[in-house]
Amino acid sequence: MTFETIWDKYGSTALELLLVLVIGLTLIKLVMNLLRKGLQKSKIDVTAHKFILTICKFLLLFLLALAILETLNIKASSVLAAFGVVGLAVSLAVQDTLSNVASGFLLLMTRPFEVGDYVQVNNVEGTVIHISIVNTKLDTIDNKAVYIPNRQITDSVITNFTREEQRRLDLKFSIAYHNDFRKAKEILLDIVTHHPMALQEPEPVVRLCEHGDSALKILVRVWVKSEDYWDLNFDLLEEVKLRFDEAGIEIPYQHMDVIVHHTKKPDA
Repeated sequence: MTFETIWDKYGSTALELLLVLVIGLTLIKLVMNLLRKGLQKSKIDVTAHKFILTICKFLLLFLLALAILETLNIKASSVLAAFGVVGLAVSLAVQDTLSNVASGFLLLMTRPFEVGDYVQVNNVEGTVIHISIVNTKLDTIDNKAVYIPNRQITDSVITNFTREEQRRLDLKFSIAYHNDFRKAKEILLDIVTHHPMALQEPEPVVRLCEHGDSALKILVRVWVKSEDYWDLNFDLLEEVKLRFDEAGIEIPYQHMDVIVHHTKKPDA
């Protein structure tokens, strides 16, 4: 078989195939660049950009593959049917992964949290470091990296501690019954009123909340900026301890008194 014969038989098809490839890849690159610029200008969360771009590129490449099949005179319908059977088998094998992908897409669209937020999911607390289409990475306060499958996240209760600008800090302090309650309340009010991180609007609350078995319990309720929550929490615990010690106010602890009764043995 001569070159002329091969060219006459396959030349036009090869040229069409090359033309389809060049035009198709050029269009895909153009569309992806336009989509990328559009996403950068949009209000869609940055963590969703990669996911959207990946899905769109996959769809465009799939359309290009169908165009190539048509150029080679291969019926796309039969190929799609074969892909359907294979796709069903694959989906059954990786249904957990597909479920995580669907959940990842849901997280990126509903945005219950963003990168940098401090959240609690499945009794795990940490800062959101990365949101992928399969799992979400949290860094805990003791510097552990925790990867949670997205399906577990969407199926559980999510607590976002930093979504709002302000949080309420509630603390309870115990004093002995023989201590001066008014003095203890005065000290607590003075601390939360003058601490620079404690917000004065809404107004801090200091009230007796419980008559315990061995102590009076006083509730301190104060609002704070979300980023200052833990600093204020530790500051109040330390300062209350120091001020109570200075004022001679006892912070009782649970204890047990054991009373031993001695009985006289009867005379023999």
